Amino acid sequence: MAGKGQARRAFLPPSGGSAGAVSHQIKLSAVRKNSLRGEVQDLTAISIQQVPDVDAATGLAVTYVAAHAPFGAYRADRLVGAVAGQIRRRHYAFAVRNGIAVGYVGWALCSREIARKWLEHNEAPTSEQCSEGDVLVVTMVVADDAEALRRLHAYLRKRYNGRPYMGLRSSKAEKSIRQGRMGHGQGSGS
Repeated sequence: MAGKGQARRAFLPPSGGSAGAVSHQIKLSAVRKNSLRGEVQDLTAISIQQVPDVDAATGLAVTYVAAHAPFGAYRADRLVGAVAGQIRRRHYAFAVRNGIAVGYVGWALCSREIARKWLEHNEAPTSEQCSEGDVLVVTMVVADDAEALRRLHAYLRKRYNGRPYMGLRSSKAEKSIRQGRMGHGQGSGS
């Protein structure tokens, strides 16, 4: 069985690498040392990317997300369905370092009423309701480290700056709805 890095590398080969039967590549900017000039570029830079092929993106996202708690404990049909919907709507992003996925975020855009029903009463919206509203509902965030998480958050802030957001913040003690406006502070519990 391949390790986590090997499975992710099969989907996201470094620039110039080979992915075998996978027909897409995420091209990263050149990250190499130019020995003639003595210049060194950052080998750990994180880029935020989407995979052009929907099927490949779905496979990569499900593989990556399922390898992290709590998503690995989810029923496969629900996890795959949620991820596939995010990818079909283009409501997702990968954090990529050296050709390897190190983070994932998926979201929906719902009306405030639909978002509240979803988060408070677990009433799942339809696919159409996930792309009709103005409220950003972040449904999955997974990152291997704090820098990947910061980059994913910055991407959402830039893309949806000023938009209202809602999300469920789980902790062992309680679950609370977080809401606010993207780019405007930390938000509030409700």
